[in-house]
Amino acid sequence: MQTESLVCQARELLKKGDFVGVYDVACKALEDPQNADPTLAHLAVLSLARSGATTQAAHWYRKIKVILPPTEDNISLEARLYKDQFLKAKDPGIKTQLGKKARDLYLEAYRINNNYYPAINAATLSLIIGDQSACHRLAEEVLTLCGPVASSGGSEDYYLDVTRAEANLLLGKNDEVGPALAQACRGHAQDYGKLSTTWKQLSLICEHRGVPTDCIEAIRPPTVIAFMGQTIHGMGKSPGIDPADEGMLREQIRSLLKQHNIKIAFGSLACGTDLMIAEEILDQGGELNVILPFSQEEFKRTSVTPAGPAWEEKFDRALERAASVYHIVEDAYTGYDLLYTACSQQIMGLAYLRSQTLGSRAYQVVLWNGHPSASPGGTAAAMHLWEGLGQRNLVIPVPEPRSKGVAPLPVPVTQKIELKRHMKAMIFADVKGYGSLKEKQLPQFISKWFHHLERILKDHSGEILFTNTWGDSIYLVIDSVSSAARVSLELARIFSDEELAEMNLPEDLGLRVAAHVGPIFEGYNPLTHKKEYFGTHVTKTARLEPCTPVGSVYVTEPFAALLSMEAAGTYRCEYVGNHPLPKNFGRIRMYHLGEH
Repeated sequence: MQTESLVCQARELLKKGDFVGVYDVACKALEDPQNADPTLAHLAVLSLARSGATTQAAHWYRKIKVILPPTEDNISLEARLYKDQFLKAKDPGIKTQLGKKARDLYLEAYRINNNYYPAINAATLSLIIGDQSACHRLAEEVLTLCGPVASSGGSEDYYLDVTRAEANLLLGKNDEVGPALAQACRGHAQDYGKLSTTWKQLSLICEHRGVPTDCIEAIRPPTVIAFMGQTIHGMGKSPGIDPADEGMLREQIRSLLKQHNIKIAFGSLACGTDLMIAEEILDQGGELNVILPFSQEEFKRTSVTPAGPAWEEKFDRALERAASVYHIVEDAYTGYDLLYTACSQQIMGLAYLRSQTLGSRAYQVVLWNGHPSASPGGTAAAMHLWEGLGQRNLVIPVPEPRSKGVAPLPVPVTQKIELKRHMKAMIFADVKGYGSLKEKQLPQFISKWFHHLERILKDHSGEILFTNTWGDSIYLVIDSVSSAARVSLELARIFSDEELAEMNLPEDLGLRVAAHVGPIFEGYNPLTHKKEYFGTHVTKTARLEPCTPVGSVYVTEPFAALLSMEAAGTYRCEYVGNHPLPKNFGRIRMYHLGEH
């Protein structure tokens, strides 16, 4: 009965896309692979695969394969693992072998029940590995399996319609693709996860066929925007929005949202641009994600209240209707302008990351007065940074104000702390299984452990600002997220299976690595005579690595967001769930970090 409950719980979490949660529930099956429940073991491996932990998923599948009956689902799972390795492989010879193995396993699964799911996967893999004959034959079979066009709009009909589209795309029947995708979208336009998965799969086919993506535009996920701009006149250092121009500016905002199919938005909620765009997004049924530099009470008092009660009401309503609210820090401003800059960068990073995750377009919508920025977090500075990513700003000009403007309230800084504060990346890592090592194994392990750490610290001495170790754990502060990504991935690969075997150590021994970024304090420690870093973001980072599978690197959403801008195309961050942190430290959205 307990196993049935765990299976139900894991399946519900899988529907929500909480792959970390699925793994936490189902991993009990991996503690004793030979006697595990097959369904729970399947779900444990599937959750690892979907989270991007490909190596770990393949490792555990080999352990549990003996207890899994040769069903379509289980063989398709093995095929999926080979497919994931195939897509990541760089060596041409190894890549070809993995691709053929994945295709052959999908064919084996297909022959069991003659279902279209393994068949269409086998067809697409045949295209990618260069077997055109098998690709066309399987695609024709898939069209026969899918039968006549359905129209009920149910979940199964969605997959039938997109499978028809995929088969026609493989066969070069591009004129048949658009109508099938348009029908699939009916009733599923808000299911961005489905649209994203389909778009990426069909885009891969277009890439290999050398054809433009015009024929699959119907399934492209909606456009994502970052938004920012002028506040109500009088609030900022440069001319703002005259209240008399609000109606005219709102009309232009609505026109842009419709023209570019904008449904997902990231921004703050100051009076003026922010709240105008936020309201228009919400009124058209879109998704609003709010990022604030500090506590919402203080932000409202300083960035909304001076414009009057009507704007305060808009602020409260927008917060209530927002899909998410994230604070750079959850307490007071304390006089650090860094928080505004960090907020601006997070808005852009989160929008860019979301567009990359979905496979959609990203723009920055700006209401701008044409003046240069007075600070690094200002509108013009944000526009310049966004353009540096190769992205497009959609600019709505703000006319010169005619009114006198409102009187801003000062930001209280009575609690300002006289310490330096910086945006820094942080890494925590530890060795899972260290506590179970026998006394006689410790000297050799510790010797190897410090040898590897010394090499990594030496190789990255110009990037690592602070290091601390205790036993099997290490804590690093690093200047940038791109450098932290490199170091994190090196740490995760620190012990090979061969090296563990040579030392006669458990093969499941390995590192769990987690990284975060945030504004942290820098101070001098008179006891160690060294500078140290501390703050709530350091504490949060320390809570992350217990949530990470061995051999993997998990990063927080703020880290993934900045990395998507700082090192676009170099690293891949895949969402793995909104995970609870130990010691009642709340929940946090986490991503699996890998290389492209």
